[in-house]
Amino acid sequence: MASPVKWLLGSVAVIVLVLSVAYASSMQNQTTRTTADIEILADTVSAGVLRAKTDEEGETKGSYVDKDELIANLTAEVVSVQKTHPYDITLDYLFLDRNGKVTKEESSITGIQFRVQYVNKEGEVKGTAERRLSINQL
Repeated sequence: MASPVKWLLGSVAVIVLVLSVAYASSMQNQTTRTTADIEILADTVSAGVLRAKTDEEGETKGSYVDKDELIANLTAEVVSVQKTHPYDITLDYLFLDRNGKVTKEESSITGIQFRVQYVNKEGEVKGTAERRLSINQL
């Protein structure tokens, strides 16, 4: 009689282990996917900067980055990448200048650093993804 109980407890332990590894892997996949798929945003922003530098006559003017447009694109990209998981998303961001210092001036923005946090219904952070994007300016 003890043999079936041993097999049952052993099976339950293996199932718990497999489910734990699957959960941890899914969180790792979500955070990795967020940062990898946001690479497209850097290309989009670079194209926007190039567009902003050229006027109607084709003359090159000073460049700037529209902060509102950049955040709208970042938010849309994060939401489109992470729309299938059950967590709320918290998005924090900073604009960076050429020296890597925080800036608020659109004319000196050369990069953005952002953090995406996955928060469950109890308010606990379940995963975090951080990324720093450099905006290529020609």
